[in-house]
Formats: sequence, structure tokens, C-alpha cells
Amino acid sequence: MKEFFKALLASVMGTFIAGALACVLFLVLIIGLISAAGNHQTPGVSVKAKTMLVIGNGMLINDTPQHGNPGLSVLLDSQKAPEVDLLRAIEAIKQAAKDKNIIGILIAGETDAGLVQLNELRQAIKEFKKSKKPVIAWIENGSQHDYYLASVADKIYAHPAGEVEFKGLAGYSPYIGETLKTLGVGVQVTKVGKYKSAVEPFLSDKMSEADREQTELLLGGAWKKIVVDVSESRNLSSISLNRIANSGGIFTSDAAQKLKLVDALCQRDELVTKICALGAAADDNDQSFRQISLTKYANKVNFYAGDGKIAVIYAEGEIVDGWGDEHNVGGDRLARDLRDLRGDKTIKAVVLRINSPGGSAFASDLIAREVGLLKQKGIPVVVSMGDVAASGGYYIAARANRIIANPATITGSIGVFGLHFNYQELAKKINLGTDGVKTSRYSDLFASHRAATADEIAIVQKMVDQVYEDFLSVVSEGRKLEFGQVHEIAQGRVWLGVNAKDVGLVDKMGGLLDAINLAKELAKKPDASIIQVPSLHSGRENILQKLLSEEENENPVFVKSKLNDPALQILKSHLKLLNRVGNLNDPKGVYLRCPIEIDLR
Repeated sequence: MKEFFKALLASVMGTFIAGALACVLFLVLIIGLISAAGNHQTPGVSVKAKTMLVIGNGMLINDTPQHGNPGLSVLLDSQKAPEVDLLRAIEAIKQAAKDKNIIGILIAGETDAGLVQLNELRQAIKEFKKSKKPVIAWIENGSQHDYYLASVADKIYAHPAGEVEFKGLAGYSPYIGETLKTLGVGVQVTKVGKYKSAVEPFLSDKMSEADREQTELLLGGAWKKIVVDVSESRNLSSISLNRIANSGGIFTSDAAQKLKLVDALCQRDELVTKICALGAAADDNDQSFRQISLTKYANKVNFYAGDGKIAVIYAEGEIVDGWGDEHNVGGDRLARDLRDLRGDKTIKAVVLRINSPGGSAFASDLIAREVGLLKQKGIPVVVSMGDVAASGGYYIAARANRIIANPATITGSIGVFGLHFNYQELAKKINLGTDGVKTSRYSDLFASHRAATADEIAIVQKMVDQVYEDFLSVVSEGRKLEFGQVHEIAQGRVWLGVNAKDVGLVDKMGGLLDAINLAKELAKKPDASIIQVPSLHSGRENILQKLLSEEENENPVFVKSKLNDPALQILKSHLKLLNRVGNLNDPKGVYLRCPIEIDLR
């Protein structure tokens, strides 16, 4: 028995040591690959003749370029969607029109992007069509979001067993005010602006009439834009499209064809045959066609070096105090990046792309200051507005030389609010005591264990009023409008881009490329090169990412990009509200935040 245990112990130790050595070797390999990425030059993407450019299949479009190398996250997150920044995507489509090896575009599956981003992508595809190369779209079970992009194609094919959505827009938000009261959580608000409704979900169980009024106008305006775009592409009248949306919202492929939403029905193999007939080369197994995804093809994009530089810098996400992270706009971080551009003698103009509902008033002020200093130094600043550039997102735009918005951009929301939560009543319910001492009357100002007193609320209201006055002054100065005129169009009211131009909040309609061209014009540098801040990993590609990325003929067209889990969708809808609370980190508790979003889904 003694010998048995000795042998067993030796076997266990041997297995443990072998496993440990294997782990060490694996880590050495991973570290070597990751470190090698810093010295590995991306050779560029080679495209074979007769290749189809594929847009969709879960592709995620951000305004901001990806930063850094994904490293181990490539291994740990197998479901991570392929990403590309909007500017690089648009430029890639422009270059594809001239690329003799690209024979056309296939739009298939979902492209995860906002309404304005999709609109700019549609514009790029419309320009591509001038090359006379075919653009076709493939829909299996297409959401309205998918259909809006697909509608720009010359031909739309749908799977016979699939469905097509075209149903209009709706905007809902959970209102947890009464729930918080039931739980014993107190909410105290200070605000300026009749339409400043970002705090309403925490105070009530329903939408206010003022917010309902502006939301109806915004959704109505955005829907009109969608209908006009689809009408133009599909040669259907706006009346017909609205009648279709009101007749069912979701349609079988057969019904969609009869309504002229799609052109024809076909199976997957039949689609492959049609694409090959257009000139795409068949793959080795004759089961698909030669293709390359837009995310991969975008690596070919070269912003040609010229005389001086135009910097494109991004404010995407909620504005937060401090450094922030990849999901929001850190006031310190963006202010630092703008300051660095101001000190760079090669920078001749700056394009600030804003896709933000705002957030921290203090962080917004830091950023707005740097925008003003760039302008004072003689470096033109042109703002390009994405899906939303409102409240704090508008505050940081107001001092720019020019502001360009999309007709469907959500902007304005010039108003301020303060928000304070406390658990005084909840503590009573569960017999939770809080006790302590203080040295001065306001030492525990806005402590969370009790409701604020009337004079404490008055203190914060005074700060909120001052921030609102400062906001009006910044807009008045930057837009060259009378102070009273700004007050009239402010009040926290949200505007669509097309209406914001009418009231003087923006200068013209257009997209990111229009803003870049205007920046070149103001800088008098028509041949300037373009740099993005932050850059796309400085032209270098992680070896792990390269090894695990899709191959040119991998056939990603029929791969489902993500699961449509209903339970997950419910959690996500409420998580947005929780994330909004988590981003409320202004040091004074004062915020410039827009409440409204437009979702095509």
C-alpha cells in the first residue's frame, strides 16, 4: 500500500509539473506574439481579381477608430463583432469604386450603426454606384435597420422563408420614479429648461407632456428622413411607404415582393449563382464566390500624405469627469488630446466628430475651453455631428468655426439639471441606522443617508442656474447669436439637425467627409493629409488578430452574427438606464445630458 501511494504521488506531481510547464510555454508564446505585434508591419490587404466587397454580417461601425491591440481579448471574446470606423469605411467604399479587382458590393446581414452613420454609409454607396458596378442586397430576416441600408442597392433579394420589417419608429424608456418611491429611495432634482427631461425617468412613471411634444417631433422628423431615402432608392412614393408601415410592419418575403420592398426571392445557393453571373469568381469548391469584408478591405485605406495635416478627433459616448474609458468621453482625456493638437505645428485644422448626448457639465467645460483655444490660435475647428450631439455634446461644439449636422442628428438640448439620490426612507423600512458627527452646517451636504434640506437644494439650484447662464453665453458667443435669442431656442429643447439649422444652431447639412473638406477649405490646404485621433493602432496589426481574422474566401455571408435572445434584450433595455446613472460623476452633481435616442430596430 505504501508503494502504491508513492507511485500515486509521483504520478500526480508529474502531471502537475507537466501542466505547469505547458502553461508557461503557452504564456511565452502568447507574450511573444503580442510583443511581436509592435514590430510587425501590416503588409496591406491584397485583393484578387473578381472579388465582391461584402458589407454587413454583424459589422460594427464606430465613429472612433479602434485603439490599441486586442491582445488576449481576441482569444477570450470569440463573439466580438468585426469593427471599422466610419471614416475608414467610407474611404474604403470610395477606393473600391476605383479598384479594378472589386466587381461590386453585396449588402448582407446586419450593420450595427446609428441612423446617421447608416445614412452616411448609404451616401458612400450611392457614390459607388456611379462606377456602374452592381450593388445588390440580401435579406433573410431583415430588421427595419437592415432594410434601411439594403434599400440603397440596385437589387434586393430575399430568402423565400424570411421576413422584412418596415414599421416606423417608436421610443420608450423605463420610468422608475414610482418604483424608487416604493423602495424608499429619494430623488431630488434641480434643473433649468422646460424641456430638460433627462431626469423624468427617476421622478415619475410616465412621460411629461413637454417631453412627449418634442419626442413626437423628433421621431416624426427622423421617420420622414428614412421614408424619403427609401422612397428615392426604391422608386416608391412616401404615401405608399407610410401605408405599408401602417399595414402590418413585418412582412413575409412574398408579401414584401408584392409591395415592391424587395425585387425577387431566392435561396442561398441561387444567390451565389446570381453573384457569380455578375462577374465574381467562384470559390475552389464552387459553393460560394470570391469576397472580402468591408472591415478587412478598409485596411487598404491610405489617407495620402500631403501639405500639412487635418486632424479628425472624436467625442463618442457620454461625457464623464476624469479620464473615462473606451465607452465614453473622458473630459480630461479629450481636453489633453485637443491641447496636444494645439501644440503641433503640422496641424492646420481640426474636425471634431461628436456623437454624444452630453453628461458632466465640468468635463464639457474643459473640452469646450480647448476648442476655443484652438480657434483663438488660428487653427480652424469644424464640428461634424453624428447621431446625437446634444446638451454637453452641443456645449463642446458651440465654439467651433463651423458646425455641420445630418438632417436626422439630435442636437440642442441646451439645459442643465442636478440629481441627488438618498436612501432615508429605505433605511427606515429596514431599520438601518446612520449616525455620526460634523463640524459645520454643510459638512454633510448631499450625504446619501438623508434628503437634502430646502436651503441645500437652493445652493445647488444656484449652481445649476449659473451653469445654464454659462451655457447660453458659450452658445451666444460661439454662434454669434443674441443672448435672449439663445434663451428662446434653449430651455432644454431637443432639435433635429434640419430644424437646428433654421434656428442658427448649426451652419449646414452634411456628413463627416463634408466636414473634412470644409476644414481643408478653411485651412487653405486642399491636399492636406488626414490623421485620426486616436489612430487605428498606428498602421500596425496584432499577429494574433491577423492569424484569427477571416480569410478572403471564408464565406461570412450566411453566418449569423449574434443571438436574438429576448431575455437579453430586456436586460439591455434596463441596463442603459443603469449605465446612465453610473456615468453621472460630475464633481458638482450638475449635468448637461440629452434624454432622447433614435433606434431603427
